[in-house]
Formats: sequence, structure tokens, C-alpha cells
Amino acid sequence: MKNLIFIALFVFFIPFQKAIACTCIGYPSISQAFSAADAVIIGYVKKTEPEKYKDSGSQVAYVKVEKAFKGYEEDEIILHQPGGSCSPTYSVGDKLLIYVNRVENEKTWEVFGCGRHSRLEDANDDLMYLNALPESAKRTRISGTIRHYEDTPEKGFSLIKYVGGVKVKIIGEKKSWDVFTDGNGVYEIYDIPSDKYKIEPEIPDGMKIRFAIWFGPFDFSLKANSCVGTDFVFSANNNLRGKVLGADGQPIPHACLNLIPADISAAKVDSYFRIFGCTKKAGSYELKEMPPGKYLIVVNKDGKMSGTEPFPTTYYPGVFEKERAVAITIGQGESFDRLDIHIPSQVETVILQGVLTYSDGRPAAREAVQFKALQKETNRDLNASNLTDDEGRFSLPILKGTKGALSGSIYLYEGRFINCPAVEKLLEGKGERGFDLTTSAIEIDGENDVKGVKLTFPFPYCAKNKND
Repeated sequence: MKNLIFIALFVFFIPFQKAIACTCIGYPSISQAFSAADAVIIGYVKKTEPEKYKDSGSQVAYVKVEKAFKGYEEDEIILHQPGGSCSPTYSVGDKLLIYVNRVENEKTWEVFGCGRHSRLEDANDDLMYLNALPESAKRTRISGTIRHYEDTPEKGFSLIKYVGGVKVKIIGEKKSWDVFTDGNGVYEIYDIPSDKYKIEPEIPDGMKIRFAIWFGPFDFSLKANSCVGTDFVFSANNNLRGKVLGADGQPIPHACLNLIPADISAAKVDSYFRIFGCTKKAGSYELKEMPPGKYLIVVNKDGKMSGTEPFPTTYYPGVFEKERAVAITIGQGESFDRLDIHIPSQVETVILQGVLTYSDGRPAAREAVQFKALQKETNRDLNASNLTDDEGRFSLPILKGTKGALSGSIYLYEGRFINCPAVEKLLEGKGERGFDLTTSAIEIDGENDVKGVKLTFPFPYCAKNKND
């Protein structure tokens, strides 16, 4: 992960803001956050207006101040949170460490998004620094927290524990140090020289680094009287692998699998819990990042038959009935191979194969080809689509007997190609900055395999902009 590119999806870092459509570029160190804030406070939320936060709306939170490290002397602070995807929101009873700023033109207090605000129980790294003030502000410091998180079936992505006793290597260009996490999962080291550093934890058996969040300056260099650091999230290093094989014993590519808890009712499974994967060309699959537990492996979970999944919902090792499925129990750090799923029976398919080219005959690589069926069925997905390979070739399976039309498609927009008058003319003719252009369609009766199809865009090959 690039340092300081932080996607605010991970709720323990930004625990009070919505986790949808919020992107934070940069994550401040503790010293940076302290310096930038007008006030730094420990408190708990007494009241909110509205009582329950509503999407995209503003919120007022009344916070009882228990301790102020900086900039505030009253017993209560009122936060006016403007709403929006990155604005933190609060609930009554939340006990907080907040870095607060005064919005002068409105004469209100606000906790900005993408900061270090957190629930108090998750603020141990910050509190170690803040409680050591003013001396801590006069020293160099590298720190961070190691946590164990899992995508649990009942709670979704949630904290399992803080990981203590982990050795962390602080690697500078001239010298390195070893430190260990404490019972709260925090490591820290003071008074090391100004330098650029890497931070590498030793990974306990049966675990892996799920992701890391770097904080501090963009070049991750430690200056005098400053902080840098990295928080790490560990998860169980579990994997399930195998193949999906058709009724004829041949591998089935592009079939998709889900892992579902075997001993938890569907009503109790968190809506965000999803362990998912699709088979590759040779029919192989891998499911990973599941917490320890007992699971069923299911292919084509929604039961809709299609060209890539011409069979109903199927469970490992190859049964249509859930009651006959074999559950897999996996512990921390365990992996299982050769969990092959044999589809008992399937409906017939036909293959549509050919090449997509530009008008000068050159292949249109990595562009879309789609088949659109004339009819619709509620229990079958009759349409199909895929991207061409580097030679412009495509292969689409569809359910036998499905009538429809086959065409290629490309999205044209200003700047996609370098010096391409033909595309510029097409854009001018449409009078739009961008649009989908499709080739002439070929009618398909769906009764037999179709090979050697040639689909052609009405303009010659042009070099693509490197940003495309």
C-alpha cells in the first residue's frame, strides 16, 4: 500500500463516519493532528440531534468534556457535524478522543473527517503520546497499533483483539531497532535519529497482514520533534482451493463461489459478510480471508442458470440439496486444497467465438463483446458478456436455444486516443463528450456453436492514451 493513501472503509480508523464513498488522501501522525487541532478532548456523547443520524444529513452532538489536552476549558462542547460521506457522526454514550477545530465563520466546533478521532478504547497509541506531553512533543517517536480483525459472519469486519507481544522492526537507512507491542497492541520508540524508516512486524503463525496504514509525512521521514508510524491489521491466513468440474468432468471457468456459515442462520449473518471468488480458465478457485469457522462452499448461489453457470445452486462436494452438503471446518492458519466440486448435471450450452477488430483489421484488445437475448426468463440469465484478449479474440458461452444478437462495444470519449481524427469526427457527430459505440450486430439462433465471427468497429486502430 502506498504510504498515506487511505480509503476510509476501515471502520476502526474512522469509526464514526460512514464507510461509503469516502476517500482520504493522507493520514496524520499524532503530532500533526495535535498541532492542527484547536482543541484535543476526551469526552462522552450526552445527546445528539437528530437522535439517530440520517444519511447525508447534519448532526449536532453534545459532548461532556472529561479531559482536555489542548485548547478547551468548559465542561461541554457542542459539535456541529455537517454530514457528507467523510464527516464523522456520533451516538449517545460514545466515549471519544477527538481532535476538534473551530469553524470561525460559523462560530461552531467541528471534528473534521480523515483525522485521528476515535473511540477511547481504540486510542491507546494517541493517549500514550498525549499523556506524556509536553515532553513527548520535544522528541522523535515512531509508533503504531497491531490489531486482529476478521470478516465475521455475525458482525462483519470487526475487531477480534489487540495483538500483544509482536516484535516490530524499525529499519532506518543507517540503523535498525526492535520493539514489541504491549497488551493494547501498541509499539513505540522514542529518540531515534531523523531518517527515513520502514516498519516490519513479525507475523504470528497462522496469521497474515491484511493491510497497513502509514501515517505522518508523505515521504515517511522522521524529523526532529515529530512522529511517524504504521498501524497493521492482521487476519487469519486461511485458504480453500479446488476446482469446479462439469458433469462431463471438464473444468468450468468463470463460475462463482460463496462461502456461507454452516451453523449460523441466514437471518443472523451480517449483510456485509462475503467470502467470494470465481474460477479461472482451468476451473480452479481460491477462497481466502475467511475467519476460522464451519462453512459450506456453494457455486451459483442465486440459482440463476447462465452460459457460465448452466446448473442450479450446487454445494460441495457436488450436490444440489443443501442438506446433503459437506461442511468444512477451518481453524486459524489452516488451508485445504483439492476441494473439487463436481456438478451433478447441467443444461446444454453453445459457444460464440470470434474476433473483434478495428476497421483496418488490427485487433481490438480488452474491449467488450456482448450477447443480448431476445427473450427474458426470471430463473435464467440469458445475456452474456466478456472482454476480448490481447489478440481481440472472444469466447462467450450461452444457454442452448437462446436467440439474440452479438456485438462489440467501446466507450469513446475525448482524449482516450492519441491523434485519432476518426474518433474525433464520431464525437463531433454525436455532439457529446463520450458515448458507447457498438459494432453491427450479428443475429444468433443459439442452436449450435458459432465460430469465426468477425465484429468490426467503424474506425481504424489508434494508440490509446496511457491513462486509459
